[in-house]
Amino acid sequence: MAGHLGELTQVITPALVDEVLGVTRRVQRRVRKLPSRVVIYFVLALSLFGSDGYQGV
Repeated sequence: MAGHLGELTQVITPALVDEVLGVTRRVQRRVRKLPSRVVIYFVLALSLFGSDGYQGV
């Protein structure tokens, strides 16, 4: 999975994720264990690798 995450960030860049978070006004206001950008990538990975389960993703 780790190798696939690198490929995912090349297609859906961190800048694009940050832009979408800004446009939708979902940028985090507090420091959290999982920043908004990480949650976006996690949800995308879950949809792409759903058969791996949470821990596998």
